[in-house]
Amino acid sequence: MMDYLITNLAISVSLLLAVLLLKSAPARVSFYLLMLALCSWFMPWQLMPGLFPGKMQLESFIGVDTIRVQTALLPLPTAETALQSGAAEPDWLMHLSWDWLATAALIPGVLLFLYRVWNYRSMLRQLQQDAIDEPHLSSLSQPYPVKVTRLNTAAIATGIFKPTIWLNPQLLSRPELRSVLLHENTHLQQGDLRWLWLICLTESLFWWNPVCALLARKARQMQELSCDERCFALLQQQYQFDLASLLLKPLSGPAPQSWSVGPMLAMVNSPDFNMQRVKMLNKEKVMKIQHLLTMMTAVSISTFAAAHISQQQTPAAATVEATASAARPEFSLNYKIQKESLLKAAARAKSKDAAELKQVVANIDAWRHNRMPLGAREEQMLKLNAFTLLAHVQHKLGQYQEIITAFESWYPDGTAVPYFLRNITANSYLKLNNPDLALKELTILQRETNNNLKPGSLYMLALLHTQKADYAQALKTLAQPGMAQNTGTDLLKYYIYSQQNDLVQLEQIKTRLPKEIAGKPALLPDAGFPGSPLLAQLPAA
Repeated sequence: MMDYLITNLAISVSLLLAVLLLKSAPARVSFYLLMLALCSWFMPWQLMPGLFPGKMQLESFIGVDTIRVQTALLPLPTAETALQSGAAEPDWLMHLSWDWLATAALIPGVLLFLYRVWNYRSMLRQLQQDAIDEPHLSSLSQPYPVKVTRLNTAAIATGIFKPTIWLNPQLLSRPELRSVLLHENTHLQQGDLRWLWLICLTESLFWWNPVCALLARKARQMQELSCDERCFALLQQQYQFDLASLLLKPLSGPAPQSWSVGPMLAMVNSPDFNMQRVKMLNKEKVMKIQHLLTMMTAVSISTFAAAHISQQQTPAAATVEATASAARPEFSLNYKIQKESLLKAAARAKSKDAAELKQVVANIDAWRHNRMPLGAREEQMLKLNAFTLLAHVQHKLGQYQEIITAFESWYPDGTAVPYFLRNITANSYLKLNNPDLALKELTILQRETNNNLKPGSLYMLALLHTQKADYAQALKTLAQPGMAQNTGTDLLKYYIYSQQNDLVQLEQIKTRLPKEIAGKPALLPDAGFPGSPLLAQLPAA
């Protein structure tokens, strides 16, 4: 039994370390490594010497045909030789019955899994009973059936043999509907429900094992991140925006109290992990040679551990500490009340009337000074939402200096500043015809992100170099690997080449621009409006 524990601990630790080293690789790679670690706990490593005596154990790594030949040539060990050599009994079922501790732990695990299956079937019946007839759903062209029912989340997917997507009724009026549907469809296409059942079975049978609980939680996270990566590849920034929007204003519904999604379908759905999902979409995930080498090394170490330790007859002592972080609570009632109050104060933020916009600025300022502080995490998130909304409105009013003043007031020296707010301040300095101070803001951002600027910040940096007539540096910035090539960057290049009088490059760039733009003199592009995650939740003007 000790050999079994040591072997699986060695496999699990080596594969977990590989997952940590593969953060920049596609999440699906880490998911499969974690599932390999989970499945290893089903292998009776402590019985391998008896199952594959002598040379047979080494030959088992060569292939099925070799195993069959060796089986025919090797004599089965007799009871006498087993006693003399200390070999284990080859019948692993007999060993299982002998190990009463493992048997005692297995029974409640089986009962727990059967209970979860029963609970899952009850949930399906309840979902069907609470289904709401929505005629316009027929207009949604989806590969799987879509139904509307009472849920306490945005959507879930069920069914291995008859896949179905269930939607929260509130989602039908939300702009994130397309992204949510794509997300659930991707889970079904990847076969994630089958993997979830395997994870659930492992969690149930090894209910006593903190390592299995950790592996299962990590596997669910990687499954969710791999789904996000595929959706982001199709919808790009729109998917990331919708994910952030759902995080800032989560759906809630009168879900029945008689059922729970439970461990069968439960993806990781804590606010902290959802925030991590949004951030991870900013990181490029490409399979590289070093990722393959890391993966192969981890699997090789696991194979060696299984081959080596399963042959040992002397038990060894090993201790492992596994700490599972407690689930973070949902947003507090105070947070939700203050957020609704902020949305009410900024209800006319989409207006084009200057008087209404000035009133919005006054309302947000009054909201800020008349509210109670929240916990650190909620305070940071709500302040970020409020400031970006304020900056958007002031930008529409042309109050660029007021944006700088508000930023210095909301985020004084020594305060942790969300990275992308530097783009807003740089934009404001640019509007004030002060590119030096704008460049200073982006220099701070470069330092804080270890020179890992995102496309929006790179574009702003190129725009600043252009305004300072440093065209070579601007083109160098636009040529960085993380910079997207689109109409916005083409317009900036069009202006730069016209200033350099580079007729060859100018003609090439014109072929990619719309005809109505290519036929006019090049102008320096505008930096654009700063956005806000809360804008989508406000009514139209």
